[in-house]
Amino acid sequence: MIAIVVVLWPFAANAETEEFPGQWRQMGSNVGTCDSCWLAIKQHGPILKVSSSSGWFAFAHADLKTRTGTANGIGRWSEKARGHYGGKPFDVRFVIVDKQLYLDMVVLMDDGTKQAIRAIFDKDRPGKTARRVLAKS
Repeated sequence: MIAIVVVLWPFAANAETEEFPGQWRQMGSNVGTCDSCWLAIKQHGPILKVSSSSGWFAFAHADLKTRTGTANGIGRWSEKARGHYGGKPFDVRFVIVDKQLYLDMVVLMDDGTKQAIRAIFDKDRPGKTARRVLAKS
């Protein structure tokens, strides 16, 4: 067992998808414009810990085998979040395309319906504008 860990350790250490970690600034959303919204991603192996300025957090698992720049996970809105999302759980998917981070969140509402939230983020670089348009749902 120790021999396997020693042999595989260098591959695991290099397996992190460099695109995910860091601070991302929101460029657009299907629920409104927010110039001050951001999210921060910390990565430990395939696990992403995501926190946002909007009052939610998530844990996701990055697909390191195929290196497709995708991660799927779950999260929850803070109880103190404004609006009707406070305390609600959600499923989330992150995809990196052309150095932009696409978020697809599905929030489970109290009445059993699901609310889709989509947003595009870019690494926190001033002067950037959204290059993609969000699909309407």
